[in-house]
Amino acid sequence: MSLKLYNSLSSKKEVFKSISDKKVKTYGCGPTVYNYPHLGNFRTFVFYDLLNRVLQLNGFETETAVNITDIDDKIIDRVNQENASLKEITSKYELSFLELSKSLKILPNNHNPRATEYVEEMIEFIKALINQDLAYEINGNIFFDTEAYPKYGKFVNISDDLKTEDNELSKKNRNDFTLWKAKKDSDGDIFWNSDWGKGRPGWHTECAVMIKTLFDGRLDIHCGGIDLKFPHHENESAQIEAIQKHNLSNYWLHAEHLNINDEKMSKSLGNFIDVSTLIQKNGSDVVRLFLLSAHYRTKVSFSQKKLDECKKMVEKIKRFAKNFNIDSKNIELKFSSEHKLFIDALNDDLNTPGAIGVFFSFISEINKKIAENSISDVDKEKSLVFLKLFNSIFDILDFNNLHDQNIPSELQDLLVSRQEARENLDWKLSDSIREKIETLGWQVEDTSSGQNLSKKK
Repeated sequence: MSLKLYNSLSSKKEVFKSISDKKVKTYGCGPTVYNYPHLGNFRTFVFYDLLNRVLQLNGFETETAVNITDIDDKIIDRVNQENASLKEITSKYELSFLELSKSLKILPNNHNPRATEYVEEMIEFIKALINQDLAYEINGNIFFDTEAYPKYGKFVNISDDLKTEDNELSKKNRNDFTLWKAKKDSDGDIFWNSDWGKGRPGWHTECAVMIKTLFDGRLDIHCGGIDLKFPHHENESAQIEAIQKHNLSNYWLHAEHLNINDEKMSKSLGNFIDVSTLIQKNGSDVVRLFLLSAHYRTKVSFSQKKLDECKKMVEKIKRFAKNFNIDSKNIELKFSSEHKLFIDALNDDLNTPGAIGVFFSFISEINKKIAENSISDVDKEKSLVFLKLFNSIFDILDFNNLHDQNIPSELQDLLVSRQEARENLDWKLSDSIREKIETLGWQVEDTSSGQNLSKKK
């Protein structure tokens, strides 16, 4: 099956066709670094990683960018609250984003551009818009004139009663948006000099200019959370397309919200889950699988029950993998019909639940053969290939550490029973199983990534 992606421009799945045969260029809107990123943010960032890996699985070379928004009203508020410098605030939270991305096995991007590094380019870009009568100045603020760009409204019907921005700034039209914000007293020393006076670029212009500078204003795929479709992506594309007369991006992909208590998870609502704490309690492999277990265009409600289900899935995959001597470097990926079903699911608009279902059906079939002692060399080869294929997308297995210890099946069963006892808060049963494990010459330690079994010294 050819790769199909749901394009927000057409509101339907389309066969993916790249601009270049050799390379696919993608841009995803990254974090605003005024606070630690929460789990809802990382649902979107892991989605970017999924797209990148599936593109590579289909033989594409990828060039990816996820920006760092390091100038914004919320950042200035945090600077004032903590009496710190802009760099102190943004560096701390950018580092957190990068460390958590690494922990969750998100492949490094080719570019992580910071908005503050492109302000001079933004000023020149705004000048070009003004010179083409696409923007105007009022009291040191520069606005994009949506009435001067007839194609404005690609994602929404602008005749609807839409929420608009900066209504207090005397702009000409209700849908006009800010390209440059004049300095306010509360901005302190956070400003740049321009032809219109002191100020700073607007959010929509930041992303537009970084895309124009890095990719000459032309992408294969632009990604983001569903809440960015309007106005952010609308306003990004309007600026670039008004100047360059061709599409900013051929495909626009948007991930749905992660909810908690039936509301979108967000810092402003105060209902967010701290990613670092969640990883410490459950392990990064469990959190990553949770974030990939639902289709990216499906709203998901967070619950510990779902995390626990993912933990059991991870344990089952690891137990299955331990049946085989895996050297990931030497596994040649020759795909059989079972493998192609898995790939077909991913190529159907990144259908991760379907792909996981195919993989677990395969595990169940092979486990029956292992139990019956009827597994063939062909089955073993298919299993090795499937484990490598699965991990190229979901990346929850560390092949190098699967066989550090030869753990008897009896002990593996005891570990599973003990985990179930702990999940049911049956501490008495959990302790008795621990004692039985110790009588067999082993000891178990509870860690952030699960139970750690080692031989007694």
